[in-house]
Amino acid sequence: MTPPQHPGRGPELLSREPAARPGALDRYFRLTARGSTWQREVLAGASTFLALSYIVVVNPAVLGEAGIPHAAAFFATAAVGGLATLAMGLWARLPFAVAPGMEMNAMIAFSVVGTLAYTWPEALGMVFWSGVAMLVVSLLRLREAVVDAIPAELRAALATAVGAFIGLVGLQIAHLVRTSDGRLSGLGDWTAPPAVALYTGLAVALLLDAFGARAAAVLGGIAASALYCALAGVEAAAVEGTVEGSGAALFRFDLTVVADPRAWGVILVLFALDFFGSIAKVVGLSADTPLQDAHGKVPGMRQALLVDAGATVAGSAAGSSSFVAFVESAVGIRAGARTGIASAVTGILLFSCLFLAPVLAHVPVEATTGALVFVAVKMLSARRPEAADRLGRAVMVTALLVTVATLAIDQAMAAAFVVCTVAGVLGGRRPRPALWVTTLLLVAAVVLQYLNR
Repeated sequence: MTPPQHPGRGPELLSREPAARPGALDRYFRLTARGSTWQREVLAGASTFLALSYIVVVNPAVLGEAGIPHAAAFFATAAVGGLATLAMGLWARLPFAVAPGMEMNAMIAFSVVGTLAYTWPEALGMVFWSGVAMLVVSLLRLREAVVDAIPAELRAALATAVGAFIGLVGLQIAHLVRTSDGRLSGLGDWTAPPAVALYTGLAVALLLDAFGARAAAVLGGIAASALYCALAGVEAAAVEGTVEGSGAALFRFDLTVVADPRAWGVILVLFALDFFGSIAKVVGLSADTPLQDAHGKVPGMRQALLVDAGATVAGSAAGSSSFVAFVESAVGIRAGARTGIASAVTGILLFSCLFLAPVLAHVPVEATTGALVFVAVKMLSARRPEAADRLGRAVMVTALLVTVATLAIDQAMAAAFVVCTVAGVLGGRRPRPALWVTTLLLVAAVVLQYLNR
């Protein structure tokens, strides 16, 4: 019996099975929609972890200068960072890692405790109140309003600033540049093993990337690690953190410090660093990726900002400075991370540091530098149509120069906003009120930082 014929459809089409629908987890994480795979996300999540793993060594060391017990700071870094990054993946469904910000821990150790002579419990109390303020403005969607007010040319400038910042972090870790009081102060040793490790990791990553390898950055890091260990030997880092002793700073924060008018300025600075820094990183890291929709918005932004704020509150209770969206997430994004699966992998690995401290102690921090500089090169060389006109170029160059001069993304963001707003006025355009307000707040935050030095 001949099957019935349908106009415009051949018999072979009638025998085709309907395309399989993505599974529930695939739909939840938008895996297929964002053109990714489980394998790619897992590899990218591991790449992000390798790029930021140095923080579990460096953060306790810096906060130790403020008197915070080393084991407590280690626990807060790994446990709170791991859980917050896991929440970023499972709830916000975005590939951003969350960890203590280097600009914040240095401020706590050397300014709040070292210069202003506050005790470390009082300093943690200031971190707590800045985190509470962050939660409030995030719940009120004020941070989202700021993000929505950022025009296209400013988004491109923030991506450039983040790229430059990532590269400078790599150069600092490799000791190619020296810093003093948070500023570049000179050149380092460009022939020592850390520098050679950077050259090796960068060269391998660029070569593999030219052949289309998605794991170029992490493979470059492995090559750099092997060479660095051969040149400098394997010397265990000072990772004293264990589960035992991790509660030494638990709920030791002094919340009464908010009654001290002198502390208000510090709280506002910590708030501003987190408020604008996280926005700049999320916008900059998601530029030129499927993480942004057709309107330049990032689905899951509100949840991401709430995770960031909640981590700061939890971190202060455990013994750490403020938590932020970490720029090293760019390594995973470059490796193909497009969903929260990558963050879930990073979070699990970060949390596992609580039990792998002896192994982690032998991983050279310098092995990550080539990957960081590689990502910076790719971000800085990306073609940005938003910066094609004169205003776009001016804003981008401003953000780049201020990032290099100050090593501060929030200050680069402030300068870019000022140039964009002033140029708009001079050009006869009327900037949106939200842009005016954000610009004024950014300038006030920068001024406040310098007053509290």
